[in-house]
Amino acid sequence: MKSSAKNRKTGRGLSVTSGLIAIAAASVTACSTGEQSQQVPEAAVIARAEIRSCSDTEVTGTAVFRERSSTEGIKLVDFSLEVSGLTDGRHAVHVHETAACEPCGAAGGHHDPGPFGVTTPDAPDFNHPFHGGDLINLEVKDGVGTLSTTSSRFTLSPGRMSVFDADGSTLIIHSGTDKYCDQENELEPGCAGGARDACGILVLVVE
Repeated sequence: MKSSAKNRKTGRGLSVTSGLIAIAAASVTACSTGEQSQQVPEAAVIARAEIRSCSDTEVTGTAVFRERSSTEGIKLVDFSLEVSGLTDGRHAVHVHETAACEPCGAAGGHHDPGPFGVTTPDAPDFNHPFHGGDLINLEVKDGVGTLSTTSSRFTLSPGRMSVFDADGSTLIIHSGTDKYCDQENELEPGCAGGARDACGILVLVVE
């Protein structure tokens, strides 16, 4: 009889212990779930530029910039462009240093918080094609061009590399191709795309 009573007590003890373990486990799960639900994903930073001609030609288009974080811990900007009305062929595309399109020359030089150059990193006029705003060429066929690329050379969010500094930035599409000349020849006429065909001021988008 004593043995049976002892077994009953032991059984009750195991039952209570199991219950406590289950409650503790549920508590940990609830806390973990609560923590996960409180982790709000970082909002994307997005900018747009409505593209218009620098002359009397009919050029229209839209550029979209979307900043995201990479697994390496650096910020990347995905860039897409759709434009119509340009001449067929390859056109240089750059982010320029000032938010102005009237006239297009008011956009200034290439956006370049740098330094990204090799031999003359601190001289902006001698830093092409290592400017922060230098992008890849746009291919236009039958008057229509599309482009998608990613850059790690500038950001949309605040900071030294941001295109949204005190005077903003502009996207410029040039009449010719960017030849990506070396630093000995980069100031030759037409080396970085030549005349400015189209322009669009970068504007932050709130979603």
